[in-house]
Amino acid sequence: MYFLWESGIIKLNLASRFSEFLGSITRGALDGTLSTLGIVIGAYDAPSSIIIAAGLSGGMANGLSNIFAAVSAEKSEMLKDLRDIKDAMLREDLENTLLHRMADKKVKKKGVMDGIATVLGAVIPVIPYFFLPSDIAVYFAIGFTSLLAFILGSISAKVSGRNILILGIKMAFFAIVVAIVCTLVQRGIRSSFVLIKPALGLCI
Repeated sequence: MYFLWESGIIKLNLASRFSEFLGSITRGALDGTLSTLGIVIGAYDAPSSIIIAAGLSGGMANGLSNIFAAVSAEKSEMLKDLRDIKDAMLREDLENTLLHRMADKKVKKKGVMDGIATVLGAVIPVIPYFFLPSDIAVYFAIGFTSLLAFILGSISAKVSGRNILILGIKMAFFAIVVAIVCTLVQRGIRSSFVLIKPALGLCI
């Protein structure tokens, strides 16, 4: 009986910790996968090796920048909350207190989780290019990205008590919209260069 109770407490703690970082994970993974999808669609005519290199490099850069951006944003929010607590407690300063250290540690964890999720999300649209020609891989990249968006939406819905299917479909639909917009931009730019290259004597 004690073992079951203890096991339940552990599961509850794990669920609580997961939900605590879910926002950072979802935001990072979506950012990484959608921005990399834009890269692979934009480089549609390039060889697979170039698309893989561009996608993974862009994902890594995006992940690192997201760590710094997330930490900065979370730290600003943390300091605001600590100021409110300090005013309520009529204390001069909370710096170097246990509360400050715990909040600072949580901020850094969220930033790192955001960055790692961004890099992992960026890998998804690139995977098909390891196995398929680029003109076929792009469709699988869109499909994998939409599937990841659906999964992330479903998990977020389950944790927040919303409709799993509806939120999952909304997220997948958003990924498809991003793919359509990126495709239109890619084709528009390519068509524009076809028209202006002869007139301007460009060698692009």
